[in-house]
Amino acid sequence: MNAAQQVCMTDSVGKALFSVHDGGVIRMLYGNGEDYFAVCHYLDESYAEIDGVRYAVREFARRMEQNKISYTPA
Repeated sequence: MNAAQQVCMTDSVGKALFSVHDGGVIRMLYGNGEDYFAVCHYLDESYAEIDGVRYAVREFARRMEQNKISYTPA
């Protein structure tokens, strides 16, 4: 993987929200006030490894929306 590659985080319909560099961190904010930090690795334009789990970026967004978890670059 190239360190110059970026994971483009989107919402569940594919609208770009922000990007993080390969190996960068996102902050997930839960409704109860807790937060969690996860490392993101670029796999390809549509897939990323987030906290060690491979996700289609839009599927990750759908899960976050369903669970009412917001996320931002850390």
